[in-house]
Amino acid sequence: MPCFLNFFPKKPAGPVHPACPPGQVPPGPAARDSNMARLFIRYAMALLLASVLTAASGQSFKAYLKAAEEALEKKDYNAALQHYAAALEFQPGHAGIQFQYAEMARQFYAYELAAEYYEKVLKSKEAGRFPMASYRMGQVKKNLGHYEEAKAYFQAYLSGSGIQEPFASQAKEEMQASGWVEELAAKPARIKVENLGRKVNTDYSEFAPYQKGDTLLYSSFRYDKEQDDYRPERKIAKVLYQRGSSRGRPLGRGFNDDNLHTAHTAYSLDGSRIYFTRCDYVNATEIRCAIYFRRKDDRGRWQSRAVKLPAAINMPGFTATQPSIGYDSTLQSEVLFFVSDRPGGPGGLNLWQAEIAEGDTAFAAPALLEGLCTAFDDITPFFHTPSQTLYFSSDGHPGLGGFDVFRSRRGQAWEAPQNLGAPVNSGYNDIYYFLEENGESGYLSSNRPGSFYLDEGNKACCNDIYRFEPLPEEPPPADTLPVAGLPPAQPELPPSEPEIPTRLEDFLPLALYFDNDEPDRRTRRTTTKKTYGETYEAYSARRPEYLEAFAEPLEGERREEAAYAVEEFFEEEARKGYDFLQRFSEILLRRLQSGDQVEIFLKGYTSPRAKSDYNLALSKRRISSVRNHFQTYREGVFQPYLENGRLKVTERPFGEAEAAAAVSDALDDLRNSVYHPDAARERRVEIVEVKEGG
Repeated sequence: MPCFLNFFPKKPAGPVHPACPPGQVPPGPAARDSNMARLFIRYAMALLLASVLTAASGQSFKAYLKAAEEALEKKDYNAALQHYAAALEFQPGHAGIQFQYAEMARQFYAYELAAEYYEKVLKSKEAGRFPMASYRMGQVKKNLGHYEEAKAYFQAYLSGSGIQEPFASQAKEEMQASGWVEELAAKPARIKVENLGRKVNTDYSEFAPYQKGDTLLYSSFRYDKEQDDYRPERKIAKVLYQRGSSRGRPLGRGFNDDNLHTAHTAYSLDGSRIYFTRCDYVNATEIRCAIYFRRKDDRGRWQSRAVKLPAAINMPGFTATQPSIGYDSTLQSEVLFFVSDRPGGPGGLNLWQAEIAEGDTAFAAPALLEGLCTAFDDITPFFHTPSQTLYFSSDGHPGLGGFDVFRSRRGQAWEAPQNLGAPVNSGYNDIYYFLEENGESGYLSSNRPGSFYLDEGNKACCNDIYRFEPLPEEPPPADTLPVAGLPPAQPELPPSEPEIPTRLEDFLPLALYFDNDEPDRRTRRTTTKKTYGETYEAYSARRPEYLEAFAEPLEGERREEAAYAVEEFFEEEARKGYDFLQRFSEILLRRLQSGDQVEIFLKGYTSPRAKSDYNLALSKRRISSVRNHFQTYREGVFQPYLENGRLKVTERPFGEAEAAAAVSDALDDLRNSVYHPDAARERRVEIVEVKEGG
């Protein structure tokens, strides 16, 4: 078994691996189906590292190393990482642990941090013990777009001792392709690649986009495994859907499992079957997957029973995942494309195909796509039937860094893979390519800059879903002469829909939300020393408590809907209000600096849990916290304008008087009077009006 499993796959870790003794190559490929394990480890490490370091003073360096080794024997990589981190606190200059730390950073895509620690290793007196450090540094520099530096590190690896296959061959390919890669990156195609935003993406990984009609299906790895003896509890993936501009929601009718990963959807050609992957942990972190499908019944509803594909596809002891369905005109058959680490491939995760016989339960023996597979990982196939083209991602073919998307057209044989280039590809992981029938627009998943981070400090993790589409044609050169008597032709541009307001008036009303009885609980004071930002950060940190309190009494789909209602409030309303306040403040500052005089009107609201006189005081405190925001913003940049009257903040407290009648005021009904999103919406201050003076 390998030392790490990949759900959103990554390459084998190499001769010295964080989960293997130094100097040893991880055993050959086995079930490597998900980056979920790494993602979980990184998240748990961030949560628990503080407690580990607090205890560090009471234990020795050797004790932490021993604990790490014992954790590795149990394949408890989460605990091992914590112990190594604590050991590094004792001996920051320890080259072996520095290398392991760099490996962790690289595997969690914190490339700048990884480069910092690989450099420490390469500059140490023990650099000769870590021949892979130069190779890994070459990879990281390539991820960051520093191609000349990457080339130098690959050369250093080949010139040193201890080089091994397949890394030596890969380094030579990287050297040969370096000029071509730089040219590919420097000439991006006219394609717009855009993050789908918070209605689909979260700080965790979203992946496997699949469009069916007006519905986008995708998978999200952010749910807690419900029955889990492991601590902290591990995450699982579920399949979600989005229609129009709505927020994504989990598929209903029992499609997802609360204890297994459900991901990677694909439809049969006639739409009567939906294929997907089910995965389970085989130990603390490793995951193994199998492919299933469901049929539609006579009434067009999905049957509750999931059918596992036969052993010819789901070979026992190995992973089968990432199904894609297409019609192969050469074979004149419906074909299942999938990814597996089964025997018969050159190494890593490889691409396989199997013809589907009529009756949908018979599959031909799987065949390896030999000309497309490498000794590394070749993953996330998507067959575009209209063009008879297979798209897939690989970190074994030369590319811009990480996983790149490639295409191969189907003829009597598969054509040599072609790199799609920038901007579809980047120096990061670009995977799960999906092309619409028009052959121009579609989706992909990537952890490129612009994605949401799980670890903000190290800019690490995770995959988000992006939409790509062609840009409009460029206008003719400026020196092109117009036809006599006619105005010059104007290029047709799509209507602009700016997401970020550009004028103060565009923000109105700007709602800012508060926790129950905050700021400063249980007081009748009308002012506070807290700023709105301080109250918001504390409020936001209580999101898990709100989610649990509101969703806990419910079951099944109603519980999912309740959880999503809380998530949607915190993301789409509370967080948006806080972010917009920062943008509002920047625009306000520019207005004042240009000589304008501005008056801002604030209106306060509360939920109806207390008496009106108490609520009026609470409303005033909340307005006071917003006033404090303007007084302290950017070290008091607004203070001179407040003192000379060029900026005025006028208060309009209204307390409970305008609270929605449907909101509960029962003190013993905390679920509805405190944690219900409708109650949360009442606890706010709004910037309702902006006036410009003389």
